[in-house]
Order: sequence, then structure tokens, then C-alpha cells
Amino acid sequence: MNNPLDLGGVMLSVLACDPRDQTLGIALASSAIAVAARCPYLVVGKAVVASQGFSNLKVGPLALDLIQCGLTVQETMQALRQHDRWMDYRQIAIVAATGEIEVHTGPMNVNWAGHVGGSGFVCLGNGLPDPSVLAAMQRRFVDGYGRPMAERLLATLEAARGHLGPESPLVSSSLLVRSPHEAVHIDLRVDLARDPPEAGGCALTDLRRLFDRYLPLTEIYQKRSMSPHPT
Repeated sequence: MNNPLDLGGVMLSVLACDPRDQTLGIALASSAIAVAARCPYLVVGKAVVASQGFSNLKVGPLALDLIQCGLTVQETMQALRQHDRWMDYRQIAIVAATGEIEVHTGPMNVNWAGHVGGSGFVCLGNGLPDPSVLAAMQRRFVDGYGRPMAERLLATLEAARGHLGPESPLVSSSLLVRSPHEAVHIDLRVDLARDPPEAGGCALTDLRRLFDRYLPLTEIYQKRSMSPHPT
């Protein structure tokens, strides 16, 4: 018998860019396992894509290919609509390194679905109890202005937790941040929360613990990438 947690439920993501240095990032959390294997796509210095809802695994790679061929995010989304006859069931966001944003939330997404955004970022979700979840995420991202991209994205996801009921457990999560000017990227994922939802497990809690352990090491890894004997 299939586990219902594998068949949908809640899905949240936040995508952002910093046009000043072309940093791109995406953070996701879901009640389905292994969200990082299906939903986030990123090409350094070009664009980041979230493909969720009833995910089409071809959408993310196709969108990035089109952007690398010179299409705008608006032209790319239009091409996806022509390519995929089930776009009413998809939720897709594209954020370019230049700051352009395009979002699609099809009317056939599960329960309440939608998106909100602002300068250089967009929050989206489906299977949500109501719009307050995305409103909380939007506020947290805006309030985090000036903080590092990775921390800001993770905090934005965490802001949603208090607006989700127990029927919306977060089983998997991921955090991906890349910049053309950094040798070490943030690329972290929790494919399955350490504890089950009925025992209070949450993939965001696990992702935060992983992030806090990993972040102090990034400077060491960056030095090692330039020389095995850094001075």
C-alpha cells in the first residue's frame, strides 16, 4: 500500500536572486519525500526554477535550456505552456539572475495554491490551508533584507510552519544557493525527516541543523579548493 505522504500534500518554495552578484537560491519543503530530486533546478549565473504541483520532470531542465538559449523568463513560460498540455496542474516559478521573475499557478493545483513575491523573490505553494502561509513567508523574506541569501531563504520557509496544521507535515526539504563568485555552494537536502511526523519530526528542523553544522565549514572548503596548504 502506498504511503499517502508520497502522493502530494503541502508543497512550499521560495526562489530569489541578487542581481548585484548574480547569486541565485531556492529553498523547498514538502510533505512528499525527496523533494530535491524533482523540484529545484539552477544554472549558475542564469536562472533558478521550481517545478511543483503535479510535477513534470522535464519542465525544469527545459526551462533552463531555453533561458541559456537567450529567451526571457516570459518567453520561456510561454514555451512551457505550448509544450505541456497539463499546465493547469503545474506550479512553476522562474527567477533569472538579472532579476526577472515569471510564475504560473495552474487552477487544478491541490487545495489552496498561489504565489506572492516582491523585488527579486517569489514564494509559492500548493496544498495550503489558506493564503496566510505565503503571506508569512513574504514578510519574513522582506524583513531579512541584508542577511546572507541562504539564511534568508531558510528563515522564509521556517516562517510558514506556524501556519500549517498537523495534517500538513514537512517530510523533505532542500536549500540550494549558488553564485558565480563563490567556489563553495550551499547544496543541502533532507530526503526524509529523521523522525516521523507523528513523533514530531520535521524536515525543516533537520535542514536547519544541517545548515548550522555546514555553514562554518564553507570557508575551510573554499580555501582548500584553492590550495591544499592554505596559509
